[in-house]
Amino acid sequence: MNHVHLTERERQCLYWASHGKSARDIGGILNLSERTVKFHLQNVRAKLDVATTIQAAVAYERAGQRWRD
Repeated sequence: MNHVHLTERERQCLYWASHGKSARDIGGILNLSERTVKFHLQNVRAKLDVATTIQAAVAYERAGQRWRD
């Protein structure tokens, strides 16, 4: 995987999802709606060209990307 730019919100949502949090939980943590979290995670999956959020988290970590700037 080449470097893929994720927005701050996309990284935050992916970070919490990789730690087992649901979209509802992440929404509570980040003060976002569940639907907005799902939107960000959908964008992450598309950018990383994977089917699941877990695959996205693994691909992101394997590429040596930073969870936070």
